[in-house]
Amino acid sequence: MKKLLLSIAIMVTAFVANAQSDKFTGGMKKFIAQVDSAKTGEDYQNAANSFERIANAEKTQWLPYYYAVYSLVMKAYQEEDKKNIDPMMDKADALLASAEALSQNNSEITTMQAMTTQCRMLVDWSRGMTLGPKCGQLIGKAMQQMPAQNPRAYMFSANSIYNTPEAFGGSKTKGKELMKKAVDLFETFKPESEIHPNWGKVYCQTTLLEWSK
Repeated sequence: MKKLLLSIAIMVTAFVANAQSDKFTGGMKKFIAQVDSAKTGEDYQNAANSFERIANAEKTQWLPYYYAVYSLVMKAYQEEDKKNIDPMMDKADALLASAEALSQNNSEITTMQAMTTQCRMLVDWSRGMTLGPKCGQLIGKAMQQMPAQNPRAYMFSANSIYNTPEAFGGSKTKGKELMKKAVDLFETFKPESEIHPNWGKVYCQTTLLEWSK
């Protein structure tokens, strides 16, 4: 009888765990689609709020924090009132700290840290004297972390180098080489799951085409 009860308990636990996992995955897929289709700052903010709610409910998962930050970064790129960007990135960096506490040595998280740092430069490009090198250090670190050969890390590096004046270490040629590397990596890149980061391929392809004209 004890063995039967133990077997039933194990089956019930497994069923509940699977149901919770399916609910989490379903919610993430829904809001990933929401941020992928976002057009306005409000759309991105709504997506960020949705991911943060999931993060608050699923405190052992780093992905909701990551996507909340991704949504805020996309919003920052559209922000017309630059004074709103620093508070937005303060929030983003706090969320990234929570993500990193759950997943160390993570190239996706480090790449996003480089992106929030770059967003702060949008407020005042004179910040590039200090934040530019920090971005470079972060993206160099991301290229060495897992998952190895993360195409988004190369995409970010390509953009930074291509758009930086040569006097400050930029290079159109090097930028194009790195973007080509990102495009090539996307051809073989396989996300760990259907909700792990897999964005950027079309952007890399269209950007490389534009740069090659």
